[in-house]
Amino acid sequence: MANTPEKKTFSQHAGIMAVLAGAIPANQEQSVLRRLMTDTTLSQATFYYRFYLNQALKKAGMANQYYGQLQPWRDMLAMGLTTFAENPEPTRSDCHAWSASPNYDFLATICGIVPAQPGFARVKIAPAPGELQQIKGSMPHPLGNITVSLLRKGAHGITASITLPAGLDGVFVWEGKEKALHSGQQDFDIGVF
Repeated sequence: MANTPEKKTFSQHAGIMAVLAGAIPANQEQSVLRRLMTDTTLSQATFYYRFYLNQALKKAGMANQYYGQLQPWRDMLAMGLTTFAENPEPTRSDCHAWSASPNYDFLATICGIVPAQPGFARVKIAPAPGELQQIKGSMPHPLGNITVSLLRKGAHGITASITLPAGLDGVFVWEGKEKALHSGQQDFDIGVF
């Protein structure tokens, strides 16, 4: 995707927005995203813009790629940072909220906890663990905490323990399979091979 009509500059940003805006046919979104994530000739998305990259990955059914995209944050931790930097080194500021999208995506992408209806009246839990074999997370909800504990079983299976607060129900989605969720704790296996 070109940044301007003159087609002189190209960036990851333009491709990400093209996917999010629906300008790329759905059957081509994955190939466009794979290319923009590997083509180093494109202007690269910095920390804050990777939030939009992840939203495009989710839209294209590639949410499992998220965990593998966290190297810049691992690098910041290795440098001893306790907050996230504004830009890659050399940076002028080591504390920027716009770089903190992993705080959101650990719960919304890896654990997969998102509203299924306006006002979070229902919950959808569609985890995208990437190469992680185990996930545990807890998200506050106006009715109480939503807790998720997941353990991968083989190539396609998962064992889940989900607790929803009283008055909340929803759905758990794993590899195209759905399971209704109700208030309270529920333990189940899906696709264990």
